[in-house]
Formats: sequence, structure tokens, C-alpha cells
Amino acid sequence: MIDLHERLSEFSYGYGVTREAELLLAQCGIQTVPFLPSLIQEKSLGFDVAFNRPGTALMLQFKLGQSLTRFHRPDKSVPPPPLVRPFWRFAVDTAEPDGQFETLLKAEQDGAEVYYAAPRFSDWPQYAYFFEQSQVLDNSVLVRPSAIRQGLDDQGAIDGAHRIVYDRFTVHVCSTPRRIPEADGEEAMTKLAGRIREKKQPLGVALERIYTGFEDRASIRRHDHVLDEAKFVEDGDGLGGRTAGDVARFQRSDRLARLRERAQSPDDALAAAIGIELWTLGIQLVIAVDEPAAIKI
Repeated sequence: MIDLHERLSEFSYGYGVTREAELLLAQCGIQTVPFLPSLIQEKSLGFDVAFNRPGTALMLQFKLGQSLTRFHRPDKSVPPPPLVRPFWRFAVDTAEPDGQFETLLKAEQDGAEVYYAAPRFSDWPQYAYFFEQSQVLDNSVLVRPSAIRQGLDDQGAIDGAHRIVYDRFTVHVCSTPRRIPEADGEEAMTKLAGRIREKKQPLGVALERIYTGFEDRASIRRHDHVLDEAKFVEDGDGLGGRTAGDVARFQRSDRLARLRERAQSPDDALAAAIGIELWTLGIQLVIAVDEPAAIKI
């Protein structure tokens, strides 16, 4: 087994994917601004985009797939998926309350463009070559959270730790292998540009809906997943006696209030609040907005 983490970081890989996604959207006339933690250090917080123009949020969850030489089956009675070597896998936890998967799936349902992205290569020299050729996205697998949820539903699997196994041609969600659809990078960005223009929803409205959805992630949990909302946090910072959900809501509201104090606009503060919350989960936010047509003189 080759562990890609030894040669390549999710940050390095994610930079390559984000860069190419931005270039593809720029070719379609879509302005992009990736959220970076350094933004919150600025004295005056702003994103330099028109929030009243059509736009949405692009969210990318980067995974470094492990390169495998054989497929391990915990249950020998279950046939392995048809895989061509080389093949890779990464893990998702669909049961973690307010975790990566739940956040991504809820955001997708609320109108964001959301993908898991993982490389179809296994070492740094390959990454360097693909980066130089702007082919990192072409050599990656892109999977929507909704495709993973549907694959689990199709096999009657409960929420929990699951593996995404993929080769150069197909993607499967396990434990019982079920093939799921993936997206082509260039096609996905082109369609995203088309949806932004067709829907004509102002970016500020789109972000407001996504932010509001953070408060209601429990609505997408399946019946087999039970969250103990009555669990109280320990006292220590004045929040003792509140449920874990109450604390998260308080912290979210407090963060937005602090950001509004130095943001150039309420929309800038909202975008930063979304970016920070996603960053704490390892999710990259890219703001995408339709650029105004060039004015001919």
C-alpha cells in the first residue's frame, strides 16, 4: 500500500484543484474568490465581488486516496467491485453530527456546488507534472455528497464510516460495493457557470440560504442516525448548561457579529463566516459570481 500523505499534502493537492477550477470558470466568464484564512486578519474585511450579481458557493472537500494493490473484503460473501489497477480509496463518515459529510450534503441541498475531490495518481512527480500541464483536475475524481448518500440508500447501508473506492474509470461506495456517478471537472465547471446564469439568483441570497442551512443540518439525518441533542457541555467559558447544539449556534452568531464590525458590508461578513466554518472542517470555499459583460464604447 502506498500512502500518498507521505509525499503530498491535502493543501498542495487542493491548491492545484482549486486553481484549475478557477481557471475553467474564468474561461466561462465567472469571477472566483477562494476563501483564505488570512482574509480574517485584514483590518477591513471584503471579498471584492458584487453580491447582487448571480452567483453561488463552490465547495471542495479534498481527499488523498490511498493507492491499493488488493481489495480487502470484511465480508467474503460480498463480491468485490470491478476495479482496474491502479485503484485508490478514501474514507467518509456519514454519521458525524455537523461533520464534513453532513455539512457538504446540506449545503448541496441548499444550492451550493459541492464535490469531494481525490487524485487518480499516487506520487509527487505525477502531481508536479499534472500541475505544470494544468491537468490535476483531469486526473481527479469528483463525487457529489448526494451521490454517496444515494449509493448508501441503494444498498440499505446505515450511516457511519464508509469507503469510496475508485480506479481510473469508475467510483464505488462500500461496504457492499455500489457504483456511483462522478463528474468531469471541465464539464462540471461549465455547467456551474450555466446554472449561475440560468438561475440568476444574487450571490448574497445564495450565501444567506447556505448559512441558514448550517442551523438545520439535522434535517438531512436519516432515521438510523440519532443525535443526543440533550447532551450538555461542561462549564468553563460561561456556556455550561447549554446543549452542544445551542453552543454551536451561539458561537456561529457571535462570530458573525464580530465579523460585521469590520466588514465592508453585511454580505462580506456573511461570506467570511461561511468560509471560516467550512475551513474548520477542512472544506475549501470558492465564491463564484457572474462577471458583468464588458461595456463597449
